[in-house]
Amino acid sequence: VAGGTAAGGAWLLLRTPQGMPQTTGSPRTLQQGQPVSCELLSKQWDSASVVRLRFAQASPAHTLGLPVPGHVMVVDAANNFRPYSPITVDSQARGFFELLVRKYPKGEFSTQLARMEPGDQATFVGPVESRFKYQRGATREIGLVAAGTGITPAWQIIQEALGDPEDPTVLSLVYASRSADEILLRDELDRAAAEHPHRLRTCYLVSSADATSGELPEGVRHGRIDEAVLRAHLPAPPDVSPSSTQKMEDACAVVVCGPGGLVRELCGPRANDGSANPGHDAAGHPQARHPALGGVLRKLGYRANQVTWL
Repeated sequence: VAGGTAAGGAWLLLRTPQGMPQTTGSPRTLQQGQPVSCELLSKQWDSASVVRLRFAQASPAHTLGLPVPGHVMVVDAANNFRPYSPITVDSQARGFFELLVRKYPKGEFSTQLARMEPGDQATFVGPVESRFKYQRGATREIGLVAAGTGITPAWQIIQEALGDPEDPTVLSLVYASRSADEILLRDELDRAAAEHPHRLRTCYLVSSADATSGELPEGVRHGRIDEAVLRAHLPAPPDVSPSSTQKMEDACAVVVCGPGGLVRELCGPRANDGSANPGHDAAGHPQARHPALGGVLRKLGYRANQVTWL
């Protein structure tokens, strides 16, 4: 997860999951249990602390072979590993993939990646699946709540949905950053919203003290993710009144991607519970324990089977 999502929210796949994106005729770079080295093609600093790294795959026809949202494990020489969510998806990119990495002052892993130069090699293992699996038509609306580099799995979902002209899913994004300069993928998000105004809505929040005194860019406002913001910008929770005719299959889904404090505030104190080795159902697909929903989202009326945290 571009340095943000807890590793407990993902696990190495033991087999290709149902609903995994298939790209006809495209060979896959990631093969279960087989580390692969990829050459860095280019690097670009998107902010003072966040770098975009583009890696080559084995051929121009190769895709990673990731579900959406999916992660790769970056492995160092000591066999330590960290999960990162690419900002490219198989349906939109072949022959390369990109990572967005936040360099932390004392982060050994992020520092190693940020120091890479074109021509250097990095080792990856995968594919890695999340608790949430995007499938066209599974729900009419999805609310995405992200903070910091938690935008990376959310951006995967947005690309996969909007890249399919037959997909009617409507997406609402609430994205919090410390400052306007740290709204990652802002250009891509704004372009996607402009091209699909009826399918993607965005709300950008910044929390730094400077945001209260200076003029903010259009579409950005000072604040934090709280009950009022979510009520205004997420799809409505299910109507459970006795007179309601709403079907449960018409209820929305909500995906929360961000640091542990945000996840616990929105989803409850047990939101980081769950197994990194969840077992499999009768069809061989990974299953995760899903603790009871709490926090702000429960207060707003969402149900546990609607909400996933990454």
